[in-house]
Amino acid sequence: MILNVKMPKKRKGSRTSFRTYLAFIPAAILVGFIVYLVAVPPASNISTIGTTGRTTLVSGAQAPAFKLNLIDGNGVKEEVFEFNPASGKYVFMDFIHEWCVHCRNMAQTIDRLHASYKDKGVVFITVAGGYNTDAQKTANYLKQHDVSWTVVFDKQLDVFSRYGVRGTPTYVIISPAGSILAKFEGEQSYDALARELDRHLVVR
Repeated sequence: MILNVKMPKKRKGSRTSFRTYLAFIPAAILVGFIVYLVAVPPASNISTIGTTGRTTLVSGAQAPAFKLNLIDGNGVKEEVFEFNPASGKYVFMDFIHEWCVHCRNMAQTIDRLHASYKDKGVVFITVAGGYNTDAQKTANYLKQHDVSWTVVFDKQLDVFSRYGVRGTPTYVIISPAGSILAKFEGEQSYDALARELDRHLVVR
């Protein structure tokens, strides 16, 4: 007697479903990333810019080196400023745009900070962006606010991007060895910035 034994059919649906789930994984990751960016927006007291940073610098990361033309109240100079992060000195770097209302609000605070710390071994560098502005307007801003320390003009926002600047003003404190000690976005009080500088200068 011959027995007809029916073999169980392969469940094609299961394999198809599994492949369907795999296809949705990249989309789910992308959605999750977008949700993260929305959940952690720039501060409300900051002027966002069209080009966000490609990198996000955190405390302990090495500050990028760069070369940019100097600028003052008379305009862009032919002289190129070369920033070496491991300068042996503390650096207070601020990123601004001349049209940024929050940068204008902070101008006196940064000037006061410079007056207080320039003789304590802190070097001040302003990186002025070229987004929706030009060198002449930036020069007028520097003259208006009597900026006396080193200022460079970042026309293409290259340095902005290297430092992960999402908007202006942004403040970065760099150690003598060239590592990022702190990063602030938006308007800050004099006391908050001075307290952060003091914290690192005392440790030295």
